Amino acid sequence: MLKFIIGLGNPEPEYKGTKHNIGFAVVNALAGDYGIKIKEKFHFSLAGHGRIEGKEVTLVLPQTFMNLSGNAVGEIMRRGAKKLEDILVIHDDVNLELGRIRLRKSGSSGGHKGIESIIHTLKDGSFPRLKVGIATEVHKGDITGYVLSPFRRKELRNAAHAVELAKESVITLLTDGMDAAMNRYNKRKVGTS
Repeated sequence: MLKFIIGLGNPEPEYKGTKHNIGFAVVNALAGDYGIKIKEKFHFSLAGHGRIEGKEVTLVLPQTFMNLSGNAVGEIMRRGAKKLEDILVIHDDVNLELGRIRLRKSGSSGGHKGIESIIHTLKDGSFPRLKVGIATEVHKGDITGYVLSPFRRKELRNAAHAVELAKESVITLLTDGMDAAMNRYNKRKVGTS
């Protein structure tokens, strides 16, 4: 059963609210809703233990910076999780429109440096992940400036809805399983049901 919900992001204050940190935002939203305090030092991460809809979980925010996320997740796999299905990695996706989310049981990095780092460390890409779309236009070439910038004012509402949708999908995953969550949320977009 899924135990570790890991939101990817960059830990320094200047990255708060950037598109690349939307994984942090989803985990923090879950923590707020369920009264889980994320403050324990835990294998290159900050973590909080608690229950979501009766299911025991550990919410994790790696403190390694995005490109070294594999260090944190590798330690969680060595010292905490028993199998890859015990984790869910939540991250931004520049190839997915803002307002969409996509759950996957496994896959490639899709060019995401944090996921690349995790796959490299684990030598395996078959771990569950939740992609949260951040694309507001077609992006080619170097996207560093885009992912490290905050959402524009007109995008904040959709970003907040995307975080809410992602949060709901995690709750569904915990209560009804991955297939049910994928069926319910992979086709939805902000403002649709």
